[in-house]
Amino acid sequence: MDDFIVTAGGDELNLTAPRPGHLTAFTIAWALSQINRYTGHALRPYSVAEHSLLVHDIAEQELQLDVHGRFAALMHDAHEAFCGDMHSPGKRHIAGWAAWEMHWEHAVRSAFAFRIPAQVQRDAIKRADLIALATERAALIHPQATTPWGCLAGIEPITWVNLNAPERVRADWEFWRDRWLDKYHELDFERNELLCRGRPEVPSNLKVHQP
Repeated sequence: MDDFIVTAGGDELNLTAPRPGHLTAFTIAWALSQINRYTGHALRPYSVAEHSLLVHDIAEQELQLDVHGRFAALMHDAHEAFCGDMHSPGKRHIAGWAAWEMHWEHAVRSAFAFRIPAQVQRDAIKRADLIALATERAALIHPQATTPWGCLAGIEPITWVNLNAPERVRADWEFWRDRWLDKYHELDFERNELLCRGRPEVPSNLKVHQP
């Protein structure tokens, strides 16, 4: 049986040993903009690309992360372009899912050179992700669902974004593809400019979380 998928860029991506050159920002942006969060159960189409941009904005405005942390925040779900997405409760019912997802996280972080920031700023990025989740639940999940989500204990939604603003509701997948890709290029240029000036990738006094 074939062990590859065909990406939006036309590459035959080997699922066991993916070539880094096949993991492109274009391919990620294309896929994430068409993958719906909550396996399609949000009150409107809400893509992983739009979610990733929200996590980036929270990392920037609420947590004041540096460019490396913001790049890792934007890319925190980039692996889903290749392994797919699944709601968190469902992941616990699928044997091997954690290893499958970790395989693609490692591949993407290596291909885009952000393994260290993803580890060093892991807790902050996770907090940004949870704040985004709380914001999404408040705006996009059916209000009849009242059972608390345990992972959101102590997490409050942000109030400076309206996920049901008309311009968001009207936006199509290509809009979010281009927004994600524009932000990727902006951050990638900034982080590479810093590295070319001899600035370290992450502050040396921060402890690296072991994977």
